[in-house]
Amino acid sequence: MPGSYAARMELRHLRYFVAVADELSFTKAAAKLHIAQPALSRQVRQLEEELGAQLFERNRRVVTLTPTGATFLTEARALLQHAADAVATARNGSAPAALNIGYVYGLFHSFVPPVIEKLRQTSPGLAVNLLDISATEQADGLAKGRLDAGFIGFAYEPDSARLAKEKIGSCQFMAALPKNHRFARKTSVDLRDLVNDFFFTISNENFPGALRVFTDACERAGFRPKILQSAERGFTQLNLVAANCGVAIVPEPLRALPHPGVAFRPLTEPIFEDLYLAWGRTISPAIKSALLKSCG
Repeated sequence: MPGSYAARMELRHLRYFVAVADELSFTKAAAKLHIAQPALSRQVRQLEEELGAQLFERNRRVVTLTPTGATFLTEARALLQHAADAVATARNGSAPAALNIGYVYGLFHSFVPPVIEKLRQTSPGLAVNLLDISATEQADGLAKGRLDAGFIGFAYEPDSARLAKEKIGSCQFMAALPKNHRFARKTSVDLRDLVNDFFFTISNENFPGALRVFTDACERAGFRPKILQSAERGFTQLNLVAANCGVAIVPEPLRALPHPGVAFRPLTEPIFEDLYLAWGRTISPAIKSALLKSCG
């Protein structure tokens, strides 16, 4: 089944991908990384399989980035830079404070890096550990003191866990359709017109707020959706849609992820939901204030 992966994305996958993108040569990148070329090719293929997208066009003479690869390169560089910054800060002899922050990748992958950069400019001695974890895991981590703050997503999760929160933005939900879907060429889609389609939803265990947004919208539209499968991640939803197995209603930020074979269309009756930062008792008022200011 698309979206079921034997491996999970790690920083080394991103390093290898960026090295190949910089050299546009697997041979030169392997030499630069001091690893065997077959091992490098295998790691890049694993990354492509997890993303469900081709990052490079390859032939015997030329390696080039695909449009998806070029988009992903920007995100990969940012993630590697922030990882390097965290390590460098941690190695400073002054033993700086550390802030553990969770974030939902599919909602905040482009939003969080600039926020952390602003925060580090105002608090240069602060080490930040970013954790890509689900909204439910964030709520549990904040309640138990394992996390200081979390880009948790929608209001349902922090409200259910009785966490303090503040709005930091909003997002629109869109229809994700296979490229050959009957409505893929429309400029917008009426949710009621999808009554006979099968839907891929996001996991209620991991992201109950997002699932509620979808089911409430279907209820307002007057139908109960035919749910074919619940996915653990937004990546999996897009992979299943691209495989022409069904459709999905997803947050608009997922458009920035690799999505070959998927057409995103706005809904004729738009769905908007506010996005929140939540925090627990472990964060200091000064750092909380600096973090919220960095979100502005």
